[in-house]
Amino acid sequence: MRGRKPKQESRAAEIRAKLAAWKRTPEGAKPSLRTLAREIGTSHQLLSHYLQHWAKWQSKEYRRLAANIRESAKAENRSLTAWEEHQARAYDQTAFRWTLVAAMENGLNAIARVAKKGRLGRAEVKILKLMASQGYAKAQKILETLSRTEKSKNNLPVSGCFAAKSFRSRGQVAGNSSKTVPRTNIENPKESPN
Repeated sequence: MRGRKPKQESRAAEIRAKLAAWKRTPEGAKPSLRTLAREIGTSHQLLSHYLQHWAKWQSKEYRRLAANIRESAKAENRSLTAWEEHQARAYDQTAFRWTLVAAMENGLNAIARVAKKGRLGRAEVKILKLMASQGYAKAQKILETLSRTEKSKNNLPVSGCFAAKSFRSRGQVAGNSSKTVPRTNIENPKESPN
């Protein structure tokens, strides 16, 4: 049977817990994602999917935690205590931050797709430089890729539309024939060259 597993059979919570521990591990001691996938008994593709949507999931999770606090107080037919109010607000703020991170990641992914085609404008490059200066590794990676492609483009021969016009033989006029005036014979102005 194909399709989505029922929630009680899903291993999402277990996988996310392992990924959270993996993300906290220092870079040198961190096993590869493929190794982690083998340890958990799942695919590298599934772990990559969870990591790509990590910020969105974190945002939903913190919103759920804030809602749980408010719902429990409402179920008991009472107002929130000062601690509960503070905790719910902190969860809401953290959820908002994760929402911003998810939006920035989506924007970076869109810019990366455009950069692969080599069509980035000045505004996108400026955004990438700003984000790279703020410590976003993905923005730095896109800029490095972009600079490598720019260098390789400089080594390639000039394409046909930018190439210099070829010069014609002595008797013909060089340039765009529709914009040039035909030469006349100086001795006999009525005669024109063929």
